[in-house]
Amino acid sequence: MIRRLPLDILSKFEAVTVKADIRLSEADQRFCEAHEAAYHTAQTCFQEMEYIWEDICGRQKDILLEVDSHASYLSTSGGFDISAVQISEHMMKLHSRFIQNLTAHFSRAYHVSIDEYAIEQKLLPQSVFDSRRTIAAQEQYERDMLALSLSYEDIVNLIFEQMNGRDFGEQALYELKDKCHNAAWSCLKKTADFEIKKSVLRFTYGCSYKNWYSNGDWALNDSLKEILKGIAHFETGCFALMPHGFDSLLGYRHSGSETVEFLTCSKVRQLKMFKNGRVDIRFASEAVARQFADEYLGRVY
Repeated sequence: MIRRLPLDILSKFEAVTVKADIRLSEADQRFCEAHEAAYHTAQTCFQEMEYIWEDICGRQKDILLEVDSHASYLSTSGGFDISAVQISEHMMKLHSRFIQNLTAHFSRAYHVSIDEYAIEQKLLPQSVFDSRRTIAAQEQYERDMLALSLSYEDIVNLIFEQMNGRDFGEQALYELKDKCHNAAWSCLKKTADFEIKKSVLRFTYGCSYKNWYSNGDWALNDSLKEILKGIAHFETGCFALMPHGFDSLLGYRHSGSETVEFLTCSKVRQLKMFKNGRVDIRFASEAVARQFADEYLGRVY
């Protein structure tokens, strides 16, 4: 026998349900609402277009049927060409486009990574692409896709679900520190690839040097670039703001001196590269160097 929950208990569950728009800024909500409106309008317009196109094709067929001709006037060689199938295929792609536009917006705006594929797997009907696929199954899949209509809350709720209860700022910082930690530790040996020498954070293998026709080019390894992004955030408290001197180091190669002074910074003073691959990053004090290591690199694997 199935027992039903009392209404007062159900109302309590409803009261704690968190809606996506409560956690969005006003600007983000306007963005989402605009894209949802555009997405739904596109669905309606293409449905109307498909109906109109089928009517046009039917008229052409009826007229030419009298003279037993199939030379329709609806397409030209190398020019205008459209079909009901193309319209339907485009309509089925609108759902993914809607998901992509929203995930790209939040990823760029808040410097977070979002698993777009996982969201599509949860929201979109899934087609069978192996030996089990039948014509009937494919036709049902297409009907389901054409009947589907998403809301921005569907997508945003799944984005927040991926962040395990964090807001965008917390998630961005979590991901940044995770990347810094992974870059600073050996996953095979489970040992730190750095050491602290007073106010200097030293990395044994963090750069490379090439001599191009007497012009030396320095390049930080990808792992050091991740750590440098962490230092930039440690210095500024922002994700989009890079102190002077950081942009060149984060580029493809650094054609300047092996020593870069961070004159506009208060926490990090200098980065020095050596031809054997070593990189020394000097902070304002040993306490500041250890603070960065503790907060961004971790002291255990």
